[in-house]
Amino acid sequence: MTEQTTTYAQKATSGKAQTAFRAFARKVATHKLGDLLLSSGLVTQEQLDAALRTQKETGGQLGTILIQQSALTAVQLYRTLSQQWCLKAAAAGMAVVMHVSSPAPAQAASPNEGVTAEFTLAADSAAEHLARRYPELFGTRETRSNDITAFRKWTAVMDRFDSQMASGAKSDARVAAWMEKIESLRGLSPRQQIEGINAYLNKIEYIEDIDNYGKSDQWATPVEFLKRGGDCEDFAIAKYASLRALGFSADQLRVAIVKDKIKNEMHAILIVYSSDGNFVLDNQNKKVEAITAVSRYQPIFSINSTSWWKHSA
Repeated sequence: MTEQTTTYAQKATSGKAQTAFRAFARKVATHKLGDLLLSSGLVTQEQLDAALRTQKETGGQLGTILIQQSALTAVQLYRTLSQQWCLKAAAAGMAVVMHVSSPAPAQAASPNEGVTAEFTLAADSAAEHLARRYPELFGTRETRSNDITAFRKWTAVMDRFDSQMASGAKSDARVAAWMEKIESLRGLSPRQQIEGINAYLNKIEYIEDIDNYGKSDQWATPVEFLKRGGDCEDFAIAKYASLRALGFSADQLRVAIVKDKIKNEMHAILIVYSSDGNFVLDNQNKKVEAITAVSRYQPIFSINSTSWWKHSA
């Protein structure tokens, strides 16, 4: 990342962004679940009325009734409940790191038809979404949210990558070689897989976004990165996708946006939690380092396919 890449903290804490988001949060926080589902277009008025009648008769949970009546899926219900919680928390000041002043819904897409499940950035299922607890990153205090819709660059990368893999990207020689490399690591220990992916992708050419895309900040999919090279977040995203393909869960991985205290600039790295240890994968370092051995970075936020974390001292 260059200095031209406006710090995520500055974008997030702009007065306009905070005012718009908090106003929206206050409005949504007052709604009941049925109102949220209706306003989001997930259920019709008729479906909601039928479920409310059943709820009155049985005393059951509205969400469960809607699922039983096939008006709603469990994943849709979970996302709505997560959004409701997140917005209430945001109104209290928890969610302050945002990319846009008025975030529009941009949910991670489900894998497209024809996409190999291992090669996707789409979110885990609701059951897998339940978080495991890992040590707080670099000794910071973490606040977790399960609503990533405000991070539109990240969700756009997930959507675009799924689409590319579904539309023939696998036939590209560089993408095919990447997939072969991933397959060659399958069955090895987590540490060997992590080191193999890190070494392979760190050989890709580093190119600043302004030179590569004519923009100060462009988040590339692994397909785009393999073809064109990229900067720090592109390395981190490609490593994330590679380890997901090897079977690492989303909750074991985070793309972390950090401040490099030595260079005094923004940077992106991949954090990996594994049975062989917890590691930092960094395009600035050929070696895979244990998190506890890295002291140069101050994390601002980290994110994966299902959640994001705000970090504070």
